Amino acid sequence: MKKYNLVQEKHIAELSTEAKVYEHEKSGARVLCLKNQDENKVFSIAFRTPAADSTGVAHITEHSVLCGSEKFPLKDPFVELIKGSLNTFLNAMTYPDKTVYPVASTNDKDFQNLMDVYCDAVFHPNCIKNPHTFSQEGWHYTLDEKGDLGYSGVVYNEMRGAFSEPESVLERYIFHSLFPDTTYGNESGGDPEDIPSLTYEAFQAFHARYYHPSNSYIILYGDMDMEEKLNWLDKQYLAKFERINPDSEIAHQKAFSKMVEETEYYPISKEEKAEGKAYFSYNFVLDVGMDAKKSLAFSYIGHALISGPGAVLKQRLLEEGLGEDIFGGYADGVLQHYFTITAKNAKEEDKARFLKVIQDCIREASEKGLDHKTIRAAIHHDAFQYKEADYGNTPKGLIYSLKALDSWLYDGEPWLYLEQDRYFKELEKELDEGYFEELLKEYFMDVKHVSFVALLPKPGLTEENAEKLAKKLKEKKETLSKEEIEAIKKEEEALLLYQNKENSKEALETLPVLSREDLGKKAESYLREEENLSGKKVMLYPVDSKGVLYLRLLFNTKDFSEEELSYLSVLSTAFAYMDTDKYSFQDLNSEIYLHSGGFSTDITSYPDFQDKNKYTGVFSFGFKFLEGEMKQGLEYLQEICFHTHLQDEKRLSEILLEIKSRERMRLEGTGHSYAVNSAMESFSPTSSYQERVKGIRYYHFIEKLEEEFRKDPKALGERLKTLSEKLLRGRNLRIAVGGDLEIYRKEKEALSAFLTKYFPEKEEWEESVFSPRKAEKKAWITPSQVNYVARVGSYYDKAFPYTGALKVMKNALSFDFLWKNIREKGNAYGAMSGFGRNGESYVVSFRDPHVGRSYEEYKKIAAYLRDFEATELEMTKYIIGAISEMDTPKTAYTKFLLGLSCTLSHLTDEDLQRERDEVLSASPEAIRKLSGYIEKAFSEEILCTIGNGEKIEKNKSYFDVIREI
Repeated sequence: MKKYNLVQEKHIAELSTEAKVYEHEKSGARVLCLKNQDENKVFSIAFRTPAADSTGVAHITEHSVLCGSEKFPLKDPFVELIKGSLNTFLNAMTYPDKTVYPVASTNDKDFQNLMDVYCDAVFHPNCIKNPHTFSQEGWHYTLDEKGDLGYSGVVYNEMRGAFSEPESVLERYIFHSLFPDTTYGNESGGDPEDIPSLTYEAFQAFHARYYHPSNSYIILYGDMDMEEKLNWLDKQYLAKFERINPDSEIAHQKAFSKMVEETEYYPISKEEKAEGKAYFSYNFVLDVGMDAKKSLAFSYIGHALISGPGAVLKQRLLEEGLGEDIFGGYADGVLQHYFTITAKNAKEEDKARFLKVIQDCIREASEKGLDHKTIRAAIHHDAFQYKEADYGNTPKGLIYSLKALDSWLYDGEPWLYLEQDRYFKELEKELDEGYFEELLKEYFMDVKHVSFVALLPKPGLTEENAEKLAKKLKEKKETLSKEEIEAIKKEEEALLLYQNKENSKEALETLPVLSREDLGKKAESYLREEENLSGKKVMLYPVDSKGVLYLRLLFNTKDFSEEELSYLSVLSTAFAYMDTDKYSFQDLNSEIYLHSGGFSTDITSYPDFQDKNKYTGVFSFGFKFLEGEMKQGLEYLQEICFHTHLQDEKRLSEILLEIKSRERMRLEGTGHSYAVNSAMESFSPTSSYQERVKGIRYYHFIEKLEEEFRKDPKALGERLKTLSEKLLRGRNLRIAVGGDLEIYRKEKEALSAFLTKYFPEKEEWEESVFSPRKAEKKAWITPSQVNYVARVGSYYDKAFPYTGALKVMKNALSFDFLWKNIREKGNAYGAMSGFGRNGESYVVSFRDPHVGRSYEEYKKIAAYLRDFEATELEMTKYIIGAISEMDTPKTAYTKFLLGLSCTLSHLTDEDLQRERDEVLSASPEAIRKLSGYIEKAFSEEILCTIGNGEKIEKNKSYFDVIREI
């Protein structure tokens, strides 16, 4: 191809991929083609975007370029694509040193459309000519009803939420402490204190400098005509640019001569005690970014020291009382890789001891050796995962594209981290030759480029920061003339007019859209066979899993009280993380990963779609096996089930503290799902169940249990032992098997013998019956600066049968009404909705600066639907978006789990086909009829907000009860 120069090429055998790197002659764009047979095609364009400050310009640019372009002059083509594309991935991400725009689709026409929209968005965005986009997505001044000055903006509020989570704050300061003189010393996402200092002119200049083909890294992955795509890129985009020098190289941080120390603060409530709630983080640079073998080896060192079960350094710190939770390990994805060791809920006075224990433990490991069995097991686990290539809903092509950038962005070979197989073999061979201990001595001992970060709790810091901001804004307003204040009012009005303005018919028609004829008519079905084995029902799900067998033992929890369910959730964590008669818990996990593809426990519930008050609660053990591994795996399982030392008080103490820590992290990071779950518990069987095993109630249960444990440590072990005996009985047990069923047929005798020996009782499987309770309008206060605002209800009634049109309505509601009113005008980071088969319905906002305003907007949903109008083009988009969500490519394991879910929820292939038919035939009239569903669902005010105390207090009239988390 004369327009491009071939720079490098490589056959990547383990990925069955032909890789070629090109450079576009005229523009200087770099293009990586990864040609293979994967129908889930990926296009990604990335730019090096080093941050010179913490104004968040890279993050704001990422948001803004997707708000219309020259070829597609809509306000929000990104949203239009979500509404009406068959994409399997569509997003954009800001990293500390790069911004990435990836899309994926299995449909050739759709894939081409997505490429076109994204290329025009990054190279020719309207935001560099339209300041309203910058105001909406970045920041702008506001004037409230009292005339007080404020800030708002989508990214501004998103980052206020991020800076409310202590782990996010800590990560920001770890970067700053290790790399103070480079881009990593700044906050690429934007510090809320600095974001309002970003000018529109600086934003424009940033785009002009970095969003140029000369600074681009383009990746094409999958089954496509690469030459045709390259010619299209040249003709449509790249040939229109001349080379420039963007000067975007990522600078190395000069090594330190001694340890750097930083102390920062995070907010807790005014009533909360600060003692014992410090974060300590010891961090050091491992400059091995262009050595894939060493990088992989350091990840295993991190597993052996910090993240793996029984990791030696983690255990040492816990035993010394230096924190209630220890996490960290090896971190890559940046120019200079680093290693971090963090203790959560430590005592401020223990800093010196924390550092000494780390240094002593690392020295001891380098001299006496790491645990080789732990490392060998981790290598086996990664090799299995690499072969299986199961990344859930994320296309594997996207994972490979991001891995390519981990070296290519820094001028290394793009396949450096894509060829892993030989390193697994080499590292396992060199494990017993002292390779890992030598790495410890060379890179961990007496290292100078280190930092220590203390993140300390400060009661009332959220309120203190709010007062400081109010004072700053008040002082700012006092400097403004009447004309300047009037200009702010006019800018707000102009922004609102812009937001209220609908896309023109002509603009909408510029966006390429598939037709309904491009959509498959047949619903995906889940094959299931059934047999009896040793008196137990075995549900069989044949799935092409490339030689992997999935086994799940399901224990019905019908006979357990609500309190007992919370104890069972603790038990699900304790199993396999405590010693047994034969193994330490560290050895047990190593054994499992050496002889299987992994083990898991879970506790969850399945709705009955035929009866809204019935459900099935299940405690499950899960395994992944290759051929010949089942018998050994079942031996480990019987050891876990019947020989776990559940009364080991020391280990139980560690587990309780870790559960509390991790639950709090999840709550702070995904508050919207906790808010919906908490609100629904009064009428939803599954939400009520989840509240007791994973929700806010469970978090409070763990807090109380930990206090009781300190007073009477024996009681918990005795309770768990009693409950495990009650749970692990044949009458409660069913089996689910999926994947390569030939393996099951060859080895099921081992399973039969196991069941006969340990679970001889005949199965007596029954569903649970739920009793609704009085609903509450509740608020949970956290130290957050933003909120998660949920309204829920149920439309369940004979007059309102489930219809697939609800999926189309959800698409319209989420990406039209909620997007415009909650995200764009309200400047929340996000808003979403859901309407289930069993009537359960919700709307919720994410990182929302408002409470009452959002609730008032939710009240308008029924009216929006009553007056719903849509052209044939718009209706087609809503339908395509709904089908896209239904047709997301699924891994073999996901198909197995979905098949199991259909069985336990009594969902048939006929139900799925009827739903798809109703989606495909949905009309504006069908959507208008759904306004009755919303009126029924939201006829009772069932509300839950999680978030900022001041905002909740100002809106207390919405709530019956207000509590602290």
